[in-house]
Amino acid sequence: MSFLCFSVMNLFVLLAARAEHSDTAHSDEAAFPKIVPDKLQFVEFESVSVQCEVVDGMNTWRVTKKLHKVSPETSSETCNTSGPSCTVDPILERHSGEYWCENDEGEATNAVNISVTAGFVILDIPARPVMEGSDLTLWCLSKKTDLDHIKKTDLEDISDFYKDGALLSTTYKSNFTIQSVSKSDEGRYKCSISGKGDSPESRLAVFKPDEGPDDQLHSHSTKIIILRSILVLLLVIIGLIVCRKLKGTVNFLLQDGR
Repeated sequence: MSFLCFSVMNLFVLLAARAEHSDTAHSDEAAFPKIVPDKLQFVEFESVSVQCEVVDGMNTWRVTKKLHKVSPETSSETCNTSGPSCTVDPILERHSGEYWCENDEGEATNAVNISVTAGFVILDIPARPVMEGSDLTLWCLSKKTDLDHIKKTDLEDISDFYKDGALLSTTYKSNFTIQSVSKSDEGRYKCSISGKGDSPESRLAVFKPDEGPDDQLHSHSTKIIILRSILVLLLVIIGLIVCRKLKGTVNFLLQDGR
C-alpha cells in the first residue's frame, strides 16, 4: 500500500514539474535576441551577429531564422544550431528575414526582423524596443558612408522620413528626432535620400519603463513562482486525498474478502 501511495505522489510531482516548465516558456517569450550592431537595417557585406541572452540551465538556446526569400543558396546557409549565437559575415540581401532564439523544447523568444539591402540607403533604427519617454534619433544613411566611423553631425543630405507610408519630415541633416517617445510612435518607418533612393521599412516598438523586457521577465517570473507554489501545494493535497481514498478502498476490499 505504501508503494502505491508513493507512486501516486510521484505522478503528481511530475505533473507539477511539467506545469512549471510550461510556465517558464511564457517568461522567455518576452525576451528578444540581441543584434550586434544594434540596428534592423544593413547594407550588404557588413558583419552581423545574432545572440541569445536567454538564461536557462536546463535547455540549450540557439538562433533560428525564417528568411523572406528562400533559395538553394540560403537553404544551405544555417546558423550554428548548437550554440546561442550566429554571425553572418558578410551579410547579403538574401539573409533578410526574422531571427529569434529557440530551445530544445520548442520555446521561443520574440523575433527580430532584419533587412539587408543591395541599394544605397538604410534607416538606422534600433533592433530592440525603445523605452517610452526617451528621445530617439533616426538616421538616414548612404551606402557610400563609412557606417561604423561616421560623423553624423557632418551629414547634409536632403532626407525624407516616413511612418506607415506618411511623410513625417524633410531634413537637411539626415536625421529625425522623436522627442519623448510614446506608444503612439510605434509603427513602420523608412527614409529616402534625394538622388540615392529609399531605405527598407522597419518597425519601431516602444515599451513603458515599468514594462520593459527585463522588468516584464522579472515580474512575470515572480507571478509564475507564486502560481507554481500554489499548483504544487494543490497537487500534493490532491495526491494525499487520492492516496487516502485508495487506502480506504484497499482496506474495505481486504475486510470484505475475509
